[in-house]
Amino acid sequence: MSDSYDLRKRSAVDSVARAAPTTGYRYLASLWNELADDLQTGVAMWKRFFLFALIAQVTGLPLEARAEDATVLWPERQRAFLHDGPGLLLSESQHDELLAADPEERQQWIEAFLQQDPIPETPTNELTEGIRRRQGLTRREFLSLLDDRARLLFLHGEPASRTEIECGQTFKPLEIWTYQKDTSSVSLVLYPPSPGKAYRLWLPLDSKYALYTREMAYYLEQWEELRSRIRAKRFDLQTCPDTPKVDAATGVDGLRGYRAGRPKNQQILRFLQAPDDLAAWARVAAESVLPDAVPNLELGELEVFFPDRWQQRIVTRFRLTVPAGTELGVSTENDKSEIVFGVDGVLEQEGQVFDEFKARFKLAPPGAEVPIALTLERALRPDRTFVVHLRVRDEIGGSETFVSRGFAVPSEPQVVELPPVPLETIVALGEELAKRAIPGHDSLLLVPPAADVVLGLWRAEALVTGSRIVKVIFYVDGQQQLSRAQRPFSAELRLAKFPTEQLVRAEGYDAAGELVAADEVFLNQPRGSLRVRILEPKRGAAVAGRMVAKAEVVVPEDRRVEKVEFVVNEQLVRTLSKPPWEAEIDVAADGQTSYLTVAATLDDGTRAEEVRFLNAPRYLEEVDVNLVELFTSVSDRNGRLVRGLIQEDFQVFEDGRPQKIGKFDLVEDLPLTIGFTIDTSGSMVDALPEAQRAAIGFLENILTRRDKAFAVSFSDRPELLIPPTDDISAVEEVLKDLRSVGWTALHDAVVTSLYYFRGVRGRRAMILLSDGDDTASSIAFRDAVEYARRSGVAIFTVGLDVGRLQLGIRKKLTRLAEETGGRAFFISEAAELDSVYDEIEQELRSQYLVAYTSDRPFGEGEFRTVDVKVKGGKLKARTIRGYYP
Repeated sequence: MSDSYDLRKRSAVDSVARAAPTTGYRYLASLWNELADDLQTGVAMWKRFFLFALIAQVTGLPLEARAEDATVLWPERQRAFLHDGPGLLLSESQHDELLAADPEERQQWIEAFLQQDPIPETPTNELTEGIRRRQGLTRREFLSLLDDRARLLFLHGEPASRTEIECGQTFKPLEIWTYQKDTSSVSLVLYPPSPGKAYRLWLPLDSKYALYTREMAYYLEQWEELRSRIRAKRFDLQTCPDTPKVDAATGVDGLRGYRAGRPKNQQILRFLQAPDDLAAWARVAAESVLPDAVPNLELGELEVFFPDRWQQRIVTRFRLTVPAGTELGVSTENDKSEIVFGVDGVLEQEGQVFDEFKARFKLAPPGAEVPIALTLERALRPDRTFVVHLRVRDEIGGSETFVSRGFAVPSEPQVVELPPVPLETIVALGEELAKRAIPGHDSLLLVPPAADVVLGLWRAEALVTGSRIVKVIFYVDGQQQLSRAQRPFSAELRLAKFPTEQLVRAEGYDAAGELVAADEVFLNQPRGSLRVRILEPKRGAAVAGRMVAKAEVVVPEDRRVEKVEFVVNEQLVRTLSKPPWEAEIDVAADGQTSYLTVAATLDDGTRAEEVRFLNAPRYLEEVDVNLVELFTSVSDRNGRLVRGLIQEDFQVFEDGRPQKIGKFDLVEDLPLTIGFTIDTSGSMVDALPEAQRAAIGFLENILTRRDKAFAVSFSDRPELLIPPTDDISAVEEVLKDLRSVGWTALHDAVVTSLYYFRGVRGRRAMILLSDGDDTASSIAFRDAVEYARRSGVAIFTVGLDVGRLQLGIRKKLTRLAEETGGRAFFISEAAELDSVYDEIEQELRSQYLVAYTSDRPFGEGEFRTVDVKVKGGKLKARTIRGYYP
């Protein structure tokens, strides 16, 4: 049974034993080793599980943590030696010797190891050169060596072949790496144990279950139980053409079809162990081919601060300083000069990848004597040790560098007086953290949602400190929904049918029913260009007496509202600093005309307002209306787009009533905002690479400097990949990283994507690509269509490999397009996407803006239908079906 016990856990406990002089757990580790020896003869396998749980319970941390805690706080050169590559070359005895040394002895030991020349007859030190080259290989793709793919690259270099298994309905994301050893080849399977986790090397001990999706594992169990009674082909062979490759690499057909000569645990684990012959390793590693050399970006030392508390975590601030006078690339696009830095980051904790993040910094070039401080923040648990790895790139000049550091998060914030050096400082992350600090004992904080758009049901969580609060009541828009009288204080709240601004409030009470603390979270705050819109009272409504006035404020990214003022007839009624934006106002009861002004001021001083006349006479009401803008495409009987028409060629009807055109233009030069919504469910696995390529090509062709784009992916749920931005290269980068896995939340994705158009004016178009009907949404299709109607955004739908008999999804995609003035396309393969995007591009460049002022006042009306016609009857005009006033 030598292959039946978990060698990974034994290795972890051995690490605990090596750290035992400082941790005091040597007895437990030695007991483990005794049991491990017993296990090889089949004695009491249950004991290892008991002992592993016992060690974890006694230490209070996973086993890996106790071995890593002390070493990650070593001086950075010593930590990097042990954890960032060279430590993988150490034998067990060398590892023990290094751990037992004091700091000064450790440094001497490391220098002696690196200075040894395993091949003295050559002029080059192959060991140091091999380490440098293998670190270059790993850093090209990975920031952390906790990913087993990175360890394989460092220890063995590039494999002879890599195969990515992209079958999202069948397998977790898999990679098969094949290495040539002597006259034979060995295939290794790597997989993430769960979404977002680092890849690990698959062992037979993990079982084949670890590689399948949960649903496919269940189906295969049924198939194996019933295969004597059914003749169906094994399900994974039906759904994934690469299944035989996985079977061959693992030596297991399906779940339990064990092949003779299949790989053993120890055979596979050998690939992650130190080389037996260091000289042979150095000779091969020193010949590793590196990617093209990249200029080095000069940076100061990575600094870590702990300035504040957020909820029950400590705000951890990382600061990287670019010295004054550093030569940087400068972009001159859009008639302005700017420098751009990109930062990729990985946080490690307790021997695991804890977090991955990205940040981007764009700023005007500073003076020659001014350094630049790039600042990032994360909220981390106190009394924990971490390692941070950062890759920093000058995106214009092309230089880059890597920095790492181990650190311990203190139990309390630490106030540090920063040196009085002039810095051009940018805070990329964490601005919201400082605003939401828990004030002290017996307090309550309502955790905001992770997503910008929240649909259907939302689980609200109230974090409570102290012992006084014994009951929490949850409110949505002032209406009580649920209460909780025991921890955890969380509740699943029902939100509005459509995503709209809603206020969620949590109130904490003591045993006597006295309010102790409360907190609020504003959901679905619209983002975009600054804009104020009065929601209540409605335009054209007859009002009198006291009433509640309501407004909506669209706020740009990275800005916050300083104040919102409600003014009636030049008299300030109320000033607000946080939503909901509503105030009680008094309107004259005699029916005289009044006017309401709502003005919003941002933290940078930018201001916007809207004015609404109340009880206005007819002639004044006509001034207080908006143009109805219709972006219209015209085609001939063969479907070809028609240009060169003039205003007199068009007629507009609203609910069948002819309207007078007040504005007309060919809008090919107006700014455009494009939203890409891409299906990344498991069934898209084969088509996704081509879809990514075609989408990137489309963006490069159609978007100009004045345009913006954003991207949303969806499988089980929608996810914003990047908000609206004029940085098209950033949109292209996120599209390259898509993976295919999961089910299809089509309806939710439509509504979520349209929400990101709120506050965006001008031409707006959404491209929706999917290959199947909805299987996971919380929103019904009729509600998604209704929301699309209200959005005013043209939706171009693309059905990929949607058969003619799949009437349900065909009708949905067609209706979404027709209701919004877009078009529906159906193609059989992703290779046809280029031609589809060419047609969409031509249409967006050939639209007419036909605008009119309705001959009926704007009020609380029903949906108004709109019809645009071209005189003569030979040409067809296409625009939105209607609008809500």
